[in-house]
Amino acid sequence: MLMERNRISAQAVRTANREFYDAVADQYEEIDGRRSPELETWLRGNLSDLRARAPGGALLDIGAGSGLVTRCAEGLFARRVGIDLSPRILAAHRACFDSGAAADVERLPFRDANFDVVTCFAVLHHLYDFAGLVAEVKRVLKPGGIFYSDHDLDRGFSKRFHFPLSVYRQFRNARAKYQRACGALTPELYDLTEWQEQGVDARNLIHLFERAGFSVRARFHWFGLIPTFDRFVGARFQARGWSPLLSVVAIKDTL
Repeated sequence: MLMERNRISAQAVRTANREFYDAVADQYEEIDGRRSPELETWLRGNLSDLRARAPGGALLDIGAGSGLVTRCAEGLFARRVGIDLSPRILAAHRACFDSGAAADVERLPFRDANFDVVTCFAVLHHLYDFAGLVAEVKRVLKPGGIFYSDHDLDRGFSKRFHFPLSVYRQFRNARAKYQRACGALTPELYDLTEWQEQGVDARNLIHLFERAGFSVRARFHWFGLIPTFDRFVGARFQARGWSPLLSVVAIKDTL
């Protein structure tokens, strides 16, 4: 399996993500089934906190998809820009953005120091690696600008709770749900889009941002998986390895 992964290129992962989200553009949130009003309220609160700390009101959402972040940011940011590899999912949800562009995270079509906040919501686990992301986020953020990512599985939790996590995934069976909705989606295509299915390496991500001149805070929580966890665990942060979802806030140096 490791040898097979070593044969797969970053371009193959990018292509798979574009094909996958082009195919499910009109029904992504319906299939996913986890974009609840409670999640939107929670996310809007987080975005409001970021806006209060940001140098200005320009937001870039990377991997914007169906526009969850940008619609939750309406009224908070003066300019909401979404980018995604899939032109079809952007077109299907164009009302959620002030503007959108089909683009690769490693080649963002924007000038330097153009945004005050850059977000990635449930996106990091789709990426082949993070070096290009960090470099481009640094370039397009203004000094003092903020990067925020959330809702990616933490690898530390995945290792510690491998068995119950596998039971949860079998119960949810996301691959089968997507295949029933769109017969063109093969298991191989799904697996490529979930490139970091075993979790994001939080320590590596933090290290890359710190080397790039960011102050970084990573926290871990449960909120937004299923309503039961929201009620009993809530949005409380816990130690690494004890909560599945990784949340990162990285602030660009002002120097």
